[in-house]
Amino acid sequence: MSHPASHTLAASLRPLLSSRKARLTLGEMVAGIEGIDGLGPVLFALTLPVLLPLPPGVSMVLALPLLVVAPQIVVGRRCLWLPKALARQSIKRPELVKLLRRILPLLDRVERLARPRLSFLTGRIGASAVGVACTLIALVLILPIPFANLIPALAMTAFAVGLARKDGLFVLSGYALIIAAACVIALGVHGIAVAVSHLRAIF
Repeated sequence: MSHPASHTLAASLRPLLSSRKARLTLGEMVAGIEGIDGLGPVLFALTLPVLLPLPPGVSMVLALPLLVVAPQIVVGRRCLWLPKALARQSIKRPELVKLLRRILPLLDRVERLARPRLSFLTGRIGASAVGVACTLIALVLILPIPFANLIPALAMTAFAVGLARKDGLFVLSGYALIIAAACVIALGVHGIAVAVSHLRAIF
């Protein structure tokens, strides 16, 4: 049996569309979506800014809250603690709303596929393992590593859906995306190294 619609990630995020403020702080975003589903919705919401089309380097700053959230998943916290300095960080609401309106219909369709299964991957130990994986992803996102944003952010999204809907299959897909991200990053770093060596040979 699936969760009630009111407990979906999409339903948790829709209140963000109703705000009329020009900018939303991370603290306001978190306060608006924390609930009975633990930190899954919060994890997803804090991943959204990383997906925005922003200048290079900005996503590194926006990924910092993920580095605070992920270890709290490891220790099993149900309510998120954010340092005041991070809670005051804000993003432009119109950009967030535009992204949400693109993502929510897709998220609705994805969540129709989610159901409780492979519970060992979302139980206490499984959730802690997800927290460790998310911590590693957050470290990647805040480092200036080429080609390192999209796939790790998608992995974080898969983990968020898995935790919120108790679906271990989504958690497994998150681990698969981590492997894919590692391959892409390795190829990118190797390509840069090869290019640099060629340039040195030329000059």
